[in-house]
Amino acid sequence: MLRLEIEDDKLRVLFGKKSRGKVRFKRINDYGVGEQIKQDEINLKDPKQYIEWQITYNIRAGSKDKDPTWLVDECEYKDIKGDKRQPYELGKILYEMKVKGWIGKEDIQQLLKEINGYTRFLDEVETYVDKDVSKLIKELNGLKFRFYRWVIPLFRLYNRDGTFIETLKEKQQYAYRMQMMVYFCIPCSVLKYQGSILVYEITPQNMDSIVNIVKVFGCASKRHKHDVLEILKCFFKL
Repeated sequence: MLRLEIEDDKLRVLFGKKSRGKVRFKRINDYGVGEQIKQDEINLKDPKQYIEWQITYNIRAGSKDKDPTWLVDECEYKDIKGDKRQPYELGKILYEMKVKGWIGKEDIQQLLKEINGYTRFLDEVETYVDKDVSKLIKELNGLKFRFYRWVIPLFRLYNRDGTFIETLKEKQQYAYRMQMMVYFCIPCSVLKYQGSILVYEITPQNMDSIVNIVKVFGCASKRHKHDVLEILKCFFKL
């Protein structure tokens, strides 16, 4: 379950403890990397546990998989391939921040100018095979394996409210290429509890975390930059 509730003075993102797929519970291990944990291992008092949200900013227009509560009907644009898209999830949150007056046209214009100036992108950092330890022969159960260590760059941007944005390159499910994936990570210590529901509240005091996600998407790749700019242009006109 993933819902957005709109109140007068805040936006509330609701997560269920049984969330799956786009939302996972993780724990920072001794190496500083998040490892997924089982549902019966969830301990909301553990300072190293957090929610990992595979947040997106758009969805294909007319998609049957969309949740209308996360959709911005007032805006439609074409992605870099020419497919029609609509703002979604992050796009919806940003739109509601504009409706509430937390960000104005001058703020959007400044964000447009900043992201439009991005010339370097995270996807330019390639995955690679560690030559120092690769191609070693490892024998296991009488079988000789050739071992390769595949190194995947991981980037984190920490926000003032304790949340962080994680970006790494992963294989596309239905394609041969790899793409940048962006995750919004919310420590359990930042969440509020509502029975079996966990709540992340967005207010004018911590909305810079949302703006930072927009910026991270903007520098993830040229494709992401295009989409983010188109969404901001649309919101500027509304």
